[in-house]
Amino acid sequence: MQPVVKLVILGRDGILNEFRDDHVKSPQEWTPVPGALDAVARLNQSGWHVVVATNQSGIGRGMIDMASVNAVHAHMAQRLAAVGGRVDAVFFCPHTPEDHCDCRKPLPGLMLEIGRRYGLSEREFNPGRPSLNLQPPDGSRLFAGAWVCDRPSVATRRRRTCGPRRRA
Repeated sequence: MQPVVKLVILGRDGILNEFRDDHVKSPQEWTPVPGALDAVARLNQSGWHVVVATNQSGIGRGMIDMASVNAVHAHMAQRLAAVGGRVDAVFFCPHTPEDHCDCRKPLPGLMLEIGRRYGLSEREFNPGRPSLNLQPPDGSRLFAGAWVCDRPSVATRRRRTCGPRRRA
């Protein structure tokens, strides 16, 4: 039997931090969504790998440079560490929609790269646009803004609150 990879892939803007129409261009502009950092810490404490997959077209538009992107992500890591959380990696697409690349979400490029990084084949990890609902074996419904892979062939989305919500 294969080892289980407990992997959650979160978007950044609007999921971990407040969305800004003008892009997050500095650490001072990165404001966490209430409860998001604690949710990541709880995932980590439960044995989940947390990865961020984010479109950052501000790079392609010349609005932000790599040093600033790295500073934003370092700030995010510091804020997470303060509550006992961590993100294992940040994968991002620097292109604009007009570039027609394959790494810009919702296309599968970033997800495929993350799957390769974690040793998951496409059969084990569905990189396409995930379903909004997963029916867990216990019969409850899990409404989930993240891709989740906790065993082969499982991928879904989490609610934008980052915390799983189950309904009977």
